[in-house]
Formats: sequence, C-alpha cells, structure tokens
Amino acid sequence: MVVHISESPPVESASSAGTPAPRPGLSRVAKVVLVVVVVVIAGVAAALVYEHYYAPSSTDQILVGMPLPLNSPIGQNMLDAAQMAVAQINAQGGVTVNGTHYQFKLITYDTEEADPSIPVANGVSGVTALITQDHVNFLVGGYRSDVVDAELPIAAQYHTVYITFGADPEISTFVGENYAANKYIFNGFVNSTNQGAQYGALPVYLLLAYKEKLIPTNITNIAVLGEQAAWTEPDIGTGGTGSPLYGAFKSVGFNPVYINYFPLSPPGGSYDSLLSQLSSLGTQAIYVLAAGTETPLLISNYGSFDWSGDSGTGGQKPLLMGADVMGEMEGSTYDYYTATNGAANGELNFGWGPMLPVNLTPSSIPFYDNFTSTYGFNPIFEDGFVYSAFFYLAQAIERANSLNSDPVVAALQETNYTGPAGRIVFSPNHGLLISLTPVPSVPAVAMQWHSDGKLYFVWDSLHPLSFSNFQTPSGQVIGNFTVVL
Repeated sequence: MVVHISESPPVESASSAGTPAPRPGLSRVAKVVLVVVVVVIAGVAAALVYEHYYAPSSTDQILVGMPLPLNSPIGQNMLDAAQMAVAQINAQGGVTVNGTHYQFKLITYDTEEADPSIPVANGVSGVTALITQDHVNFLVGGYRSDVVDAELPIAAQYHTVYITFGADPEISTFVGENYAANKYIFNGFVNSTNQGAQYGALPVYLLLAYKEKLIPTNITNIAVLGEQAAWTEPDIGTGGTGSPLYGAFKSVGFNPVYINYFPLSPPGGSYDSLLSQLSSLGTQAIYVLAAGTETPLLISNYGSFDWSGDSGTGGQKPLLMGADVMGEMEGSTYDYYTATNGAANGELNFGWGPMLPVNLTPSSIPFYDNFTSTYGFNPIFEDGFVYSAFFYLAQAIERANSLNSDPVVAALQETNYTGPAGRIVFSPNHGLLISLTPVPSVPAVAMQWHSDGKLYFVWDSLHPLSFSNFQTPSGQVIGNFTVVL
C-alpha cells in the first residue's frame, strides 16, 4: 500500500483501486455478502475472521482511520473539518490516557464513494486495510450509506469503534439487531427519517407563504427526483403513488405529479427527456434528493431547458429545492454556481450545521469563520458533525482512560456534546438522538443561490415560520417574511 505522509496535523493516505458496484436488484444484505465475497477473492480474507483485535497505538499517537470519498470535494471537505479539529485538539495537549499525552494522527483511504456508481467494495477494502494494515485505533468517516452499510460488519468483527456519517436508518438497526457484537458502531449524523421531520417543514411553509400572498411562487405541483441510494429508499420507496412521500405531500396540500429515482447516467448524456416529462405535467417545484457528484449535469440541463410549455409555471422554470450536496459548495476550490454555468441560480438547498454564518449554537459561527479563513470555502452539511466527532471521541477516551474499544464504547454511550451543528446524544442503538421540542437539538438550515452567484441564508428550523432572502424563479428577491399558521 502506497502511503503519503503530511504533517500538522499528521495525515496518511492510501489510494483505493476502482472496483465495480454490486449488481442491481439485490437486497442490502445480499449486497453486503456479495461485496465480502469480492474482497475475499481479492485476497483480504482476514477481514472476515471473527476475532478480538486490538490495534496498538504508535508511540504517543492515537491512529484514526478515515475512509472518505477523497476524489470528490465532498470528501475533501470532510477531511478538512477533521484536520481542523485534530489540529486544535493536539495544540491543546491532545488526549490524556493514564497520564500519557497522545496526539491524534489521521490515516485516510480514498473510497471514491461519492461517485454515481457508488463503489461499495472500495469502502470494504478501505476499512479492512485501515484496520489490518494500518492498525488504526478508531475509525471516523464514511459517507454514502450504501458503502457504510457494507463496512459495518468489518468494523464490528474487529471490535473497532467506528463513528460514521451515513443517513440510512439501517445503521442503527444493524447495532440493535445484535448489540453485543455490533456495539462498536456509532452514527454521528442525522438519519433520513429524522431529516424528513425538519426538511418537510420548509416546502409546507413555502406553500403557505404562497397561499398567504407573501410570495408569488406557487409550488403546489411538486415533483421529487431522488438518486437511487440507501438513504433515499425510505422516502422514494417504489416511486409514484406508492412512495411514502406521495401521501405525505398530498396530506399537506401538495399535488405530487412525479416521484421517482432519476438516472445517474441519462440516455444520450442529457436529462432533457426527464425535464420534458416534468414540464408536460405542469411541475411548479422540483424537490431533489442527491448526495453524489451527478447533480451538476442535472442542474445544468435544468437551467438550459426550455420551460415555455410548462402550464403550471406559465412558461417559467419551476422552483428547484431539496438536498443536493454538491449544491452546498461555494468557494475557491469548488463552486457549484460556476460548475453549473449559473444554472444553480435560484436553487434552494437544505442542509445541516453552519454552512453559512448561522447562529445555531455558540460554536457555529466561530467554526464557520475558522473553516472559511483556513480553507477559502464554506463548510458543507457533514463538516460540523465530523469536526465534533473528534472532540467527543477525545472526551470519551479520557473518560474511559483507555484506548481499548469496549471501555471507549461505554464512554461514547454517555456523550452529551454540543458542537457547531447541534447537540450530539446517542440513542440506545447508537443513532443520533434528535429532540424537536422546545427547539430542534440538531437544526436544519436552508440556503439559496442568487443571480449574483452567491449563497444566501434563507431559513432554519429554529425559526421555521420565518424566511429571508428568498429568490423566486423569475429572479425577484423577497426580504423577510413570516408565515402565519
């Protein structure tokens, strides 16, 4: 394995080889089994041996393995957040165990999992290598739920604590199904079920704003486009009227005209045929759920498409909104507005944490300011959670006074840490426990691209009836307004 080393904070990285995604049509369990078989054939059968494994630390170092999609700006952002946390913790003396001061050291593996193909086997190979070759003490990382789901059995087999950031509720289900064996897994991010509880409020209140004549944008006819991935399955389901979102939207006054997965590689390299279908249905709003790198093409096509035949909008383009991770990025390294040739103009994006200078917790704006001044671009939705993970992991290690997994697991179960994205508390099955009253413990945020090529804060779930800087599809910017229930 080729390793590249850089210091301050120390990071090692190893490139993964490209591997095919699992065959479509298999259940998640079958996918995991298939990936494990592929890994065995590849010569890393040691990953399948059930045994207690303790990874000894190098002298005065705690090795943290990070399986991340480093070939994309998403993974780079997550690593940036980790490096910032590690630099701060190490500068403050590191982590003390039995009187010895340890420094965190990061070892990365590029899983390439943000790619549209979702290469599951890369994640399994990465986690296996980090544990068996690099001998990490802990794992912090993971992005795509499909990939994370396949990585979990490997971490559990080796009794390696893995704080991950997938949105699939199945991550916590995995822990609960056999707690004694799988207790080493903690999901440090908001799962898709809990996301919907807050994201769902935004379009509802925007529709009310239209009915109360606060905005001119009618979004009654809504279309939902989701990438086909584990985290979107609870929402999209089988699509159409059989989708869980169909009844949910219908019950609050929407007319869902289309709900389905969109192709990651469209026929002829264009989404125009899909957009033409949406236009013929009189679509007034398009709700996108996508965590991969495929959306710049979709949004670019949306911007260049001729919407003059859309009867729902009177010939204007529909309002574009949803959870489009690539659409959260603004800055010198990667800028979504530039990447879509301005087609992102008007896109309203949901996310988490201080992606803009939003006062969600006392540490939100300091985190944002530090991140942007250090890296020259804004943090995205995962970054506040990744950053926090190192602080509550350090606290758990010190409470446990050990680097062994079992006492650290017991200490992590008691986590009560407020970071830039919100309050981190784990459920009995090690999912992120979200309370919604009196205010959300981990609040959602929405921001929008404007015609000047910049992102503007629009809404957060701490103040769910209040909006600011809302830009209509025609380009009109409406200042502050408040919906009345």
